[in-house]
Amino acid sequence: MRYADLHTHTHHSDGTRSSREVIDVARANGIQIVSISDHDNLAAYFESKAYADSRDVKLIPGVELSCAYEGHDIHILAYAFDPLDEHIEARLRSFRLTRAHRGERMVERLKSIGIAIDHGRVEQLAAGGAMGRPHVARALVEAGYVASVAEAFDRLIGAGKPAYVEKERFQIVEAVKLIQAAGGLTSVAHPTLYPNHEHVVPDLLDAGIDAIEVMHPDVDPENREKYTNLARFRGKFTTGGSDDHGSVKTCETLGTIKVPESMIKPILDRL
Repeated sequence: MRYADLHTHTHHSDGTRSSREVIDVARANGIQIVSISDHDNLAAYFESKAYADSRDVKLIPGVELSCAYEGHDIHILAYAFDPLDEHIEARLRSFRLTRAHRGERMVERLKSIGIAIDHGRVEQLAAGGAMGRPHVARALVEAGYVASVAEAFDRLIGAGKPAYVEKERFQIVEAVKLIQAAGGLTSVAHPTLYPNHEHVVPDLLDAGIDAIEVMHPDVDPENREKYTNLARFRGKFTTGGSDDHGSVKTCETLGTIKVPESMIKPILDRL
């Protein structure tokens, strides 16, 4: 039996590990199947595919898409699509540009309230991937304005805070069609984190999402059972992952979720 972790992040989105570090830590924890599901970009997949092969780790193309549904920010995980698909790359490139502009606006808003950080440093922290608020937060920590990433969000860049800027999101149907057209499958990420998730998750399945991420640090045993049964009843499947972000989070997560290979057979079959 091999084990998988299909939800990890690198410094190309809002994590702190390099793509090679993700592979090495996963391998050291007995995980042989990995998807680096960075937000809105595939840089880590191309960067580490050959290395993963050399370490006997199956690397599955993956991405986490920011979507909008009923006014809420919903994250959809996509797997096993063609990573060279030109339509996916064009759409993700557009998202990265809007994220970069969002980062610039947040830096400007911070400056307007007397908090000066270097936008160039924010770009460096994004490492050529999808710039996001965690990169701004880390720049704020480095500059000494806050003690932690969490404090940066709580005081300055969280929703409703002085330097918050709204971001672009996919519509659910658009995301599903984009991934399906490239041969891939989709899963609802961390389902219990959404307001009114008991209503939202079934609606997402009705909209064409293929699976639910039932193995996740924020999904308790009761909800894991509930959403596993929902997936089976709807003819869907289940996925799982640690949602590892490296040192951004206060506790180690990579290696804590081990998804049996049999659970993700539909994804492996697509490969």
